[in-house]
Amino acid sequence: MKKFVFILLLPLLLVAAFVVYCYVSATIENDKTYYFPQIETYLKIYKPPLNKYGYVIFSKDSIFSFSKNIDFVKIYKSETSWVNFIFNPAENNKFYIVDRWNNVQINQINFAVKKINREDTTFYEQEVIVGVCTQILKPTYFEISIEGFLQSVFYTDCNGIEEYPIKAEPIK
Repeated sequence: MKKFVFILLLPLLLVAAFVVYCYVSATIENDKTYYFPQIETYLKIYKPPLNKYGYVIFSKDSIFSFSKNIDFVKIYKSETSWVNFIFNPAENNKFYIVDRWNNVQINQINFAVKKINREDTTFYEQEVIVGVCTQILKPTYFEISIEGFLQSVFYTDCNGIEEYPIKAEPIK
């Protein structure tokens, strides 16, 4: 009888172990931290498993975790979840969000955050490249682009060194 119960419980334990492994793997893989020395800011991508939302968390300190008492942007999972964050290094605790598809909710604590339009001439200048009008980030601004539902992080540093998006690498 004990052998029969063990044979029935073994597959159940294996399935439970597999589910726990998948959950832990998804949590670890979807929690990445970046540091941008140009603006002295840490950015953490947090994607809870099996959730319709992901979070972009901002901090000036390297040690921070997700809570309602920090600055974050909640991004709804969709094919159009491409969000840009624009920083002026002279304005230390302020940034702007370009959200074309209205997929974000903002939680402000330490940073001043303002939504702007991609056509805002304060940050972008219009340029014609090969017959196509495009918006180019103006010098002195720093832009972080997050694409593909928080899968890819790029930055553009228009300080005269590099004008094209560079893929950011996580520090953790």
